[in-house]
Amino acid sequence: MCIIVDANFASKIFKTPKDKDSVPVVRWLLRDGALVYGGRLAKELFVVEAARRSILELKRSGKAFQINDEEVDREEQIVLQMRICCSNDVHVVALARVSGARTLCSGDGDLHQDFKNNKLVNKPKGRVYQNDSHSELLIHTASCKKPK
Repeated sequence: MCIIVDANFASKIFKTPKDKDSVPVVRWLLRDGALVYGGRLAKELFVVEAARRSILELKRSGKAFQINDEEVDREEQIVLQMRICCSNDVHVVALARVSGARTLCSGDGDLHQDFKNNKLVNKPKGRVYQNDSHSELLIHTASCKKPK
């Protein structure tokens, strides 16, 4: 199972010290989880130096996978043409659709609504991790195929 970390949640996950809401995600990533990133989200995450360093370290250890930027960008255009997103994070929805990741770490309510919209993210439906009470969302799903 793969997760997507929205840029607005990156400081919780990648900076130290960790807050209690990010600890389950970090533990899961280090144990058997995986992070996917790509397209505009990769650029947003890499602006935060701690995120950039952490993601590159996860990538070296086989725990983070960059999804082809062109694929994500193409899918972003498809999602934009649907005209049903509430958020300004169409690129995150596109990344989920391309990668198969169905768990999002985010604090953005509009993006939560988009990610849980079956017309945008389905089979299986999207889930949103916001705090440590959502630890049960850190599970494997067959929809996320780690890139080779």
